[in-house]
Amino acid sequence: MYIHIRKAVVYLPQEKEKGLVFITTATVRKWGNSLAIRIPHEVVERVKFDDGVQVEMLVTENKEVILRPAVPAVDDQDALRKHFLALRAQCKPGMVAHEEVFAEPMGDENF
Repeated sequence: MYIHIRKAVVYLPQEKEKGLVFITTATVRKWGNSLAIRIPHEVVERVKFDDGVQVEMLVTENKEVILRPAVPAVDDQDALRKHFLALRAQCKPGMVAHEEVFAEPMGDENF
């Protein structure tokens, strides 16, 4: 296994099979009555977090913490609308949506 170190970030090429792309460190600090972690710029660029983004925090049985963008609940219409508009804003003008192609059945497709 080779470890590539660039700008205090450790890249683990062999771990890509497990979904792990790189490792970096952060320090847990006190912030009011809570603890906080500042997310390094390299991570922010990779996951495309913006200031104020809502995240879910999951804790595994191995006491590992996983952060991922929060997805609105299916019954929260205001949050779903905001999420939809944010996704739609990412679409480029002139982008062609999926088009269904209806042709004559071929081969064993006859019903």
